[in-house]
Order: sequence, then structure tokens, then C-alpha cells
Amino acid sequence: MPEDGGAWAAGLLVDEAWAAYGEGHYQHAVTAAARAAVAGEQLDDPVLLVRALSAEAIALRQMGDHTAALARYTRILGLAEDPATAGRLDHPSVARAVADAHWGWVVSARFLTGIPARELFGVLDAADRWLAATGHKDWRGSVLSERASVYKSLGEMDTAISAAEEALALKIQHPDAPGHTLGACRYLLGDILREAGRAAEAVPHYQAILDTPGVNAWSRRAAHEGLAWCALAAGDPVTGRREARAAVSLAESLGDDALCTSLDVLAAACRADRDLDAAWQVATRYLETAGRIGGHNRPYYAVRVGVDIALDRADLATAKRLLGELDEHAAALDATTGTTTRTSETAVRHRRLAGLETAPP
Repeated sequence: MPEDGGAWAAGLLVDEAWAAYGEGHYQHAVTAAARAAVAGEQLDDPVLLVRALSAEAIALRQMGDHTAALARYTRILGLAEDPATAGRLDHPSVARAVADAHWGWVVSARFLTGIPARELFGVLDAADRWLAATGHKDWRGSVLSERASVYKSLGEMDTAISAAEEALALKIQHPDAPGHTLGACRYLLGDILREAGRAAEAVPHYQAILDTPGVNAWSRRAAHEGLAWCALAAGDPVTGRREARAAVSLAESLGDDALCTSLDVLAAACRADRDLDAAWQVATRYLETAGRIGGHNRPYYAVRVGVDIALDRADLATAKRLLGELDEHAAALDATTGTTTRTSETAVRHRRLAGLETAPP
């Protein structure tokens, strides 16, 4: 096939990848994008290569494979900085792909334990400089959203709320900017407010997502999750369980990463409703789903839920086994953030287990 024909065919593969991604068919998107990336290398076409890598990275991220996604984002940023290729990246879609690589790199890095959380601010500073240098400061909402997420992981909630509020305001002002959607900015602010103990203030942000016509399934799922957590905070497990089931139903076609967070709230809702058999069924599925993702982030939360429900059920053997796993995940995550948050949470559960083991029959 002539070179121009090869580039055209590979471009169709990129389009196919994005279409599959939009339909929630992430493995199909990865396969098509990977084939396009190979073609981009063979044709020495950096524009095609960056477009393909961008589509591949976001699909990998949705599948929970943050290590592979990070590698793709790193490669995009390398091509954008390399004098041999930077001058050839003159296609309009490339600027969006490079911008997405800056904040997408941070999104994936937050799920890995080899990169200290505070070091991510340096990457976000570089993103701000790149946006300013290329005349795209109106795209800054996604950088602010990621700053908010990092501050949240460090427990600096007031700063996180301020950054999330600024990100939402900028996204409302520039709705067509690439990166995080308006719905994503709304649920991030809602999540931070809720985790800061301000659940009542979070509700309108989640509800606004559901009230917006045409919002995608990913954002609707996140909104139902948020409303479920808020209902539980208000002492309403019935509503919490209904909203959580709606989230899980939407998450079924959105990949393991989305399914994990939906199962997390459904397990909590069943537990709050004192339906421990249902809670354990959800926890079992949660453990399996998080295990497919691997790493420490998703498994930590899944194992924590499993420990809590096993203790509720007085299944001390299972709780003890899971606590060993939880210790490992907690230590790895705390090393990344430089905090003792997770190890402190784990210690509480060890004490609860010890109390049950020594309690009179």
C-alpha cells in the first residue's frame, strides 16, 4: 500500500479506536489504537503516532491498566519535547493529545505507588507552562482538577476544594476545552466536599450531572455513586442502596476501574442496611474485580471492605487473612503519600479483630 494510503488506513484505525472507546468497548479501542501506533512508527508519522497513543492510553486507563497508560503518556510527552519530532507535530488534534498526556500522566501516576504524590505537582507545573507557551490557558481546568485530586490524596481538603471549585468555574467558562468533562469536574468537587464532611453541599453537584441532557454513562454512574454516599451519610441506607445499584448497573459496561468504585458504595449500602449476606456477595465480586486491576490502590479499598464485612459476620479466619493483604497495600500507599492514613485505618481493624478473638463465647 502506498505511504499515503497507509496513513489514511491507520487514521481510520484511530477513528475506530475512539468510536469503540465512546461505546465503552475499551479492549477493542486498545487493539485498534495499538495497530495505528505501529503504523505511525513504520511510516515515521509522529502526528499519527501521537493520536494513536492518546487513544490507546485513555482506553487503558479506563481498563485500570495505569502502568501501561503511563507509558503511552510518557512517550507522547517525549515526542512533544524531542527537537527531532516536536516541529512536525503541527496537526490541530496533536495539541489536544499532548495536553491530555500532561494531565493523563498524573491521573495514572496517582494510582501507582512508585511516584511520591507531592512530586506530581512538578508535572502539573510543567503542564501549566506548556499551556501558557502554546496559548491554551483556557484548557487549564483539567490541570486544576488533578491538583485538587492530589491535594485530596494528601488530606489537604481545603486546598483541594478551592482547586476543584476553580476547575469547575473554568470548565463552565470554556465547556469545549479538552480533558475532563463538565460532569467530571462536578463529581470531583462533590467527592471532595463529601470526604471533607460536607455531604449536603455535595448533593447539588451530583444531581446537576443527572439533570444535564446527554451526559455520558461514566458521569451518570459517578453521580449515582456520589448520591449513594450522601444518602448513607444522611442515615438513609434504602436510598443509598438504590443509588448504588444504579451506579453498578451503569458500571457493568464501563470497565473494572469504574466497577470497583460502584461496588465499593454498594457494599457499604448493603452493610448499612444490615444485609450482611448481600454485602459479602458484593465484597467478593469487588475483591475479584480489584484483583484483575492489580497494584495497591483499588485492591486496598476492596480488601478493606472485605475485612469490615468479614468482621461483621464474625468470620475471623477470613478477616485475619485479608488483614495480612491490607497491611501490604496500606504500607505501599502511605509510602507514596508520606502519610500514615492507611496504616492507621488498618490498625483500627487489627484491634477490632483482637477484641473479637478474645471476647467470651
